[in-house]
This record gives sequence, structure tokens and C-alpha cells, in this order.
Amino acid sequence: MRAPSTYTMRRGFAAVATLAAGALGGIVFDVLGLPASWISGALVSTLVLAVAGAPIVVPEFVRFVAFVILGTSMGTALTPDMLSRAANWPISMACLALSVSATMLGGVLFLTRVAKWDLASAFYASAPGAFSTVIAMAGETAADMRKVAFAQALRLFLLVAALPNVLNALGSTGQSPPHALPMADPSSLAAVGLLLLVGCAVGLLAERVRIPGGLIIGALAGSAAMHLTDLSEAQLPAYLLVPAFVVLGASVGTRFVGTTLATIRSFMAVSLGAFLVALSLSACFAALAAALTDDDFGKILTAFAPGALETMSALGFAMGFDPAFMSAHHLFRFASLSVALPVAARLLFGTGTRT
Repeated sequence: MRAPSTYTMRRGFAAVATLAAGALGGIVFDVLGLPASWISGALVSTLVLAVAGAPIVVPEFVRFVAFVILGTSMGTALTPDMLSRAANWPISMACLALSVSATMLGGVLFLTRVAKWDLASAFYASAPGAFSTVIAMAGETAADMRKVAFAQALRLFLLVAALPNVLNALGSTGQSPPHALPMADPSSLAAVGLLLLVGCAVGLLAERVRIPGGLIIGALAGSAAMHLTDLSEAQLPAYLLVPAFVVLGASVGTRFVGTTLATIRSFMAVSLGAFLVALSLSACFAALAAALTDDDFGKILTAFAPGALETMSALGFAMGFDPAFMSAHHLFRFASLSVALPVAARLLFGTGTRT
């Protein structure tokens, strides 16, 4: 049996250090009583390490397990009463479609007119979510990849770290305290294991057929089906959810690997301005949707927030909001972007190749 290579050992140590730092950040935020503490605390602590130049990494297998746990737990929160309120979703989704268009247009105008960025960089930096798709598409154009990546990563960081605190200050939170984990009755290990197995199977199937955010969305669907059909009453315990939240926050933090203080100084003010434009426009359309549907503004704003599908869905769940509503709206936003971005890029940049 061969000994592990130096690279493997270093990567293993980096993973342990990353998750330990994330857990420490989560503990601090939880003690302080901050909303979504385990996610946002892990994000902030790993961000500090990334900017300091420390090697941070979240292994793909660990991320896989965490997403299955989160999706499965989100599915346990679905009830027939929640689904009965889906009649209002077309109204809020129509407002979301308008919000996506407005936030992207507002971001492009701000970055090109105020910050004097080139159109390609502004276009991809303003895309509200779909980070991997945006980076892949931007790499085939003359866009400045540093600007695009930093603006996208900063927006996600601010949404995860700041949005729960803003909504908490406004008194707009979910059904449970925003800093606490969802409480559940103890369940047998066998029932929890079966539920996770179903969630994992459906999540893998959803990924195989290329559903956006397939792992977490599929696990949610499998778990929800088990609960809605009374095949399971299991609830995932805190000792599984806490590490999953930490992994999610740390995974977002790893997006800042390679970010230097010089990069932050160069792009911070402009990227922050673009974020505020996007969030303000999202808030306007969320307020419109809340007025039309008589629903909670905080819930709708979290569903409209222009961040990563999996991250924002799980963040809304951690804040106590309806997981079906969260995942459905973020999935709709992601799918819309996946269709609209290539079309818009073709119209703006022709073939989209680098010039």
C-alpha cells in the first residue's frame, strides 16, 4: 500500500484547517446570536484565510455529503399547507423575471457609465447568479476575468453575510429564530439513514439529467415526497445540519482563493456599488410581489436575492423561510439566466469569442 503523496497530505491538512476555521467562525457567530450563524460565520472566517493567502479547500466529497444533508432536511419542512400556497407563485415569479432583467440592466449601466468598465466585463459581472456558467462564458470573451470573478464573489459574500442581519434588523424573519437551527423530534438512525439514502439517490438522478442545482434540489424533492406521502416522519438532527451549514459557508469562502488586498482595493468600491444597485432593484420588485401576493417581504427578498442557487436556497432555509418557495424561485432564476445569457451575449458580442 503506497503512502499518500506530499500533495495529498497538504491538501488534506488544508481541508481540515478550512473546516476547522469555518466551525470556529460558526461558533462565534452563533454565540453572538447572529442570523444564519453557521453559514455566515464559516464564510467570514474562511474569507479571512483566503485573503491572507492560506491554502483553503473543501473536498468535493465533503461538499457532496453536505448538499445531500441540506437538501434532505429542506424537504422535511415541506407540508401540504406550504404547497397549497403555490397558487401565488406565478405572480411572484413574474415579478422575479422583471427583477432579474432590471438588476442586470441596472448593473451594466452602473458599471459602464459610472465605473467606466468595458461592456463585456460589466455584462458578466452583473449577471445575478449562475457563477460557474457566467465565468465559463466570460472566459470566451474579452471580459476582464478578475473584475467579473470578484464582483460575482463579493455579491454572494455580502448576501450570505449581510442579508440575514439586515432582515433581522427589519423584523422580517422566518418562523423560527433566524440564528437557531430548525428544531425537530428525535428520529431513529434507521429512519434518518433511509431518508438520506432516498435524498442522495434522487439528487444524483437530478444531477445526471442536468437539473440546475440538481444535488440539493433532487435531495429536497426525494425527502419531500417521502414526507408528503407519509412514508417517513424522520427529521435530521442538529449534529448533521451544523456541519453541513459550515461546509456550505466554507465552500463560498473558497471562491476568494487568490484574492489579494490589492485586488480588493482595486475593485471593492465599484463592486459594492453594483451590488447595492442590484439589491435595491431586487428589493423594489420583492416589495411589489409582497404587495400583490400579501406575502412576507423578507421571504420574497431572500428568494429574489441574486446569488448562487444552492447557497441562497439553503440560506433561506436556515433563516426559517419556506424551502419550497426558496428553491422554486431560485431554480426559476437560474434556468431563466441559463437561457437568456447566451442569447443576450450573442446579440451583444456576436460569436462571443475573445477579441
